[in-house]
Amino acid sequence: MVRATIIATITVLITVPALAQNLFVNPGFDIPDQLNGWTCTSSDGVPSWSPEDRMGSPSSGSLMHDVTAAVNNKTVWCWQCVPVNELWSYVASGWYYWPNDPDVSQLGSSRWSMYYYSDSDCTGSSTLGANVTGDHPMLDTWYHLETEETAAPTGAMSAVIYFITWQDIANEPVRARMDDLNFSTTTIFRDGFESSGVNVWSDSFP
Repeated sequence: MVRATIIATITVLITVPALAQNLFVNPGFDIPDQLNGWTCTSSDGVPSWSPEDRMGSPSSGSLMHDVTAAVNNKTVWCWQCVPVNELWSYVASGWYYWPNDPDVSQLGSSRWSMYYYSDSDCTGSSTLGANVTGDHPMLDTWYHLETEETAAPTGAMSAVIYFITWQDIANEPVRARMDDLNFSTTTIFRDGFESSGVNVWSDSFP
């Protein structure tokens, strides 16, 4: 009976739904929100909302980037600032799509980039969390891209996650869509003993 109680207790702790909560606002670019919650750059192209949803939903869409720079290695990107807990581990992920469109080239890539910040509004000192780049060997295909798991450094209070479309060659415009973006923690317990104490832990058995 004692063993069964221990197993049940551990199971409850591991399957808490909040652990997988997506910290983004409007990660699926739904109607009528479209791009609400996202901040985007437009100096080298145009970020816009597309009605083409990854799962074909008529009530949702996706984020589209058109990069039209006249010089090499330019980007369009969108991002959100989200709260984090120091020493917790996080992963950013999402889906991207490069269309088979004769009006654009395929000379580019989709990239996710994550930075941690010491202040709650994504200001102060910054630390690189992770970068990841995805290619598109087949067009008209949705690809999943995920960063490595990284721990927010001591003192971190927020993070910025950039979703980027990269144009390699000047005057060779590129287009890509993104959908179902996610940023969530992989940490199960609130203190992994990094805090030099056990204050959040209990030594009593239910």
